[in-house]
Amino acid sequence: MVANKQLRPWMFRKELIVLYYGLRDKRTSVLAKIPAVLSVLYLLSPIDLIPDFIPFLGYVDDIVIVPLLMNLSIRLLPETVQQESLLKAAGKQKKFLLFTILSGLLIIAIMVGIFFLMRYLFTGR
Repeated sequence: MVANKQLRPWMFRKELIVLYYGLRDKRTSVLAKIPAVLSVLYLLSPIDLIPDFIPFLGYVDDIVIVPLLMNLSIRLLPETVQQESLLKAAGKQKKFLLFTILSGLLIIAIMVGIFFLMRYLFTGR
């Protein structure tokens, strides 16, 4: 698997993009899509192996399980789909970084807006 040797664990953004293109390809089997769907469901699910309210340990399972499932899903992609997705991902990394930054700023702006709205409603100032 040539494409997997180019993906390292610290390349999480690139793996996300490769997985995005790989799962959209019609040649990808359902078996390869299952770990990706499970990783998203696990992240969104309120049920965890280690509850999140336990300091530090609560998030360790999320940090370990989700990347492992994503890596498994990438390894289950057909070789040609992996290589094509890797080529597409190489050109889209900057756009993904910009999207991530803008999304983060939008979330922060919404949270600040909610804070000031609640402050205004509850204190009258």
